[in-house]
Amino acid sequence: MQIMMNLTIRPRFTILILFLVFVLGPGVFLPQIRAQSLNGNPNNRLKATGLEIGSRLPDSLEVYDAKGYKMKVTDLFQNNHTVIVSGCLTCPVFLRTYPGVEAVYNDYREKVDFYYLYKTLAHPEYHGYVRPLTIEERLAHIAEAKEKLQTKIPWLADPMTNEVSSAFGLTPNSEFLFDNDGHILYMNTWSDAEELRKTLVEFIGPVDKTSTVESLNLPTVSPMNAPFEEVITRITVNETLIPIMVRPEDYDATYYVKLRAEVSGSMFQDGSGKLYLGFHLDPIHNVHWNNLVDPLTYDITVPDHTTINEARGIAPLIKQPSDTDPREFLIEVDNWKSGDPLPIEVTYYACDEDDKWCKLVVQNYTITLDPDPYAGRVIGRSSRSRSRGRMMQEGTNNVERMMNFDTNQDGLLSKDEVPERMRMRFDMIDANNDGFLSTDEIAAMRRR
Repeated sequence: MQIMMNLTIRPRFTILILFLVFVLGPGVFLPQIRAQSLNGNPNNRLKATGLEIGSRLPDSLEVYDAKGYKMKVTDLFQNNHTVIVSGCLTCPVFLRTYPGVEAVYNDYREKVDFYYLYKTLAHPEYHGYVRPLTIEERLAHIAEAKEKLQTKIPWLADPMTNEVSSAFGLTPNSEFLFDNDGHILYMNTWSDAEELRKTLVEFIGPVDKTSTVESLNLPTVSPMNAPFEEVITRITVNETLIPIMVRPEDYDATYYVKLRAEVSGSMFQDGSGKLYLGFHLDPIHNVHWNNLVDPLTYDITVPDHTTINEARGIAPLIKQPSDTDPREFLIEVDNWKSGDPLPIEVTYYACDEDDKWCKLVVQNYTITLDPDPYAGRVIGRSSRSRSRGRMMQEGTNNVERMMNFDTNQDGLLSKDEVPERMRMRFDMIDANNDGFLSTDEIAAMRRR
């Protein structure tokens, strides 16, 4: 695999990396370097991996099948050509495009092996899903996807080290075709059933009858949805927050509640700024808050030189007996040094959805001031917020005209909805690189 040479880094640092790669091997650095490209355009991320037509994936990569059996990725490439499409339950592009891939699978499954690769969540909190901590939880996501989306294509799971996602440049919905020796014949940053079908016609040949998406009768899934009850006012911020590393103390325990930590950009400069702590119920465990007892509390162990205005927090009291809304806190931090971990203890009561049990849970996390490249992006906090259905005053007529192409009426334009003349410029207009055009992005295009 080629070492990335198009990164913008200092010449001396480049020489150091190349020397260490020569001595220690490229596998030591490539995942870390690729992970740093998370915030870039997905098209550039895929290019930066060094993958190209004719190349092969590293022999060391491993995946799990849906039953939890671990295997090498290269073991998939033995008999037939193989298609791998990455996706997850919170990727709007995957949710929109997977029916087309299922139609292609329906026509070529006798000649080509197809797999979905379940990866780290693209946009946590969509549909309420939060980041899994264990491979068992990631496999539970796959079971949910199979049931909810009614997929026929077999699923694979990226290990919790996210090594396969890293090899794919952390692209949210990439698509590959491999020959039976594992060489890449076709690759695309975003899954495109039409292009995939054309490629299979080229390498495998045409089929007698072409399946349509409509003939599959798959469920309609909203690409973006946050099913919160709104019993608590959600935290909003005017700046983009950056997700940081969160490590649970005990991976053998069941974390009914998952902690997400994000910080303002100033925190990486002088250790001072805002710290977001969000405690989100994990829907795969089917639990809710018990509001008849003491609310959730957290306690942060603060280093001597660091100041935190709310080192201990208590969630608000809720009148209704139960709910599933996240418990969120936005606190001020001063002089937090990057080398100092912040241990956090959280205490809460959780009840199963049938109220057969309800128990006190005490769990511990450690957060560090390090960006987490695998945390995904929450629109509005860790990614620039979009406006859905709100037209900007400037250029309103042009924006309204463009939104007439919004065939599924979700307030966003996907690449297959826009006119052909716009598709070449789509990635340039898509300022936040999420695969959709919002009204704000269209209005900004008109002002250029």
